[in-house]
Order: sequence, then structure tokens, then C-alpha cells
Amino acid sequence: MPEKTVTRSFRINESAFLALEEEAKKRDISLNTLANQLFMSYANFDRYFQRLGMIKISKITFKKILNAAPPSEIVGVAREVAQNSSRVIILAKYGTMSFTSVLKYLNNYSDYSSFVERSEVVSPGGKRVITLIHSYGEKGSIFVKAYAKSLFELVDMEPKLSSTENSVTIEV
Repeated sequence: MPEKTVTRSFRINESAFLALEEEAKKRDISLNTLANQLFMSYANFDRYFQRLGMIKISKITFKKILNAAPPSEIVGVAREVAQNSSRVIILAKYGTMSFTSVLKYLNNYSDYSSFVERSEVVSPGGKRVITLIHSYGEKGSIFVKAYAKSLFELVDMEPKLSSTENSVTIEV
């Protein structure tokens, strides 16, 4: 069932409008679709991360930071981020720590952060296989795997995790 929409009009700065119009053309989507994607990104992701002092860095910078750190430190940081910042966001957005809220958080995180891409398959028996794809190399997989493991530990779950150089697979 499609989500309900509302019609509103806005006044925006002309240079912002021209930039949005140019981006919509580049992506071969309507300006309305692009604007809705930006609103959804803010509503589901940015506003929560801004409260925690989020900064935006390039993927290449993040990869260089990971490559400068030993694997044990990467695991520690990933666990801390999941158990603290991510936990706060899940509670603020969904009001409860549950398997469902962790899945929704992971979905929004991949949809709006550009940190990872997500693929999800649910088998007829209900087994869910989530693959998180990234471009950070082996140490990136160490981070993503520890982060995912810690997220599910927040709801007392131990998913089966596996990884390659540029992906982490979660089976729950």
C-alpha cells in the first residue's frame, strides 16, 4: 500500500532550486521525486544523526582512517558506536529496542547514509539474509561485521555473520 502524500508549496532560494533541478536531471528523476527523497532522508536519518554531532566524511577518508588502525581498535570502535550512538538513535526513533527496530534502523542507515548498500532476501521459511556492501576493504569488513554483531547483541540475538573484502552477510 503506497504511503499517503500531502500537497504543499514552499518558497526556496533560487540557487538551491537550480541546483536541485540540475541534480534531478542528472539522475533522470522528477524534481518532485528528488525533493521527496531529500525530505525522507532528513525525516528518517539526518535529524537523528545531527543531534549526535554527526560529521560527513568521504569514503576514501574513512578507509584511510581504518587502514591506519589495528583490527582490535576497529572492533572496539564499531562496538562502541553500535552500543551507544546507534542505540540512542533506535530508541529515539522507534521507542524500543527490538529485532524489528534494529532491522528498520539498518534499513534506514543503508538507505540514507551512503555508508553501505544493503540487499535483503527472506526465504520461504522466514530466514532473513542481509548483505551489507561497502568499498572500505578488509578493515571495513572488520568494522561493519563488529558493528552489525553489536547491534543485534542489543536485542540478545547472535546472527550468523560472514564477510568478504567488501561485504558482510548477516543471517537471522
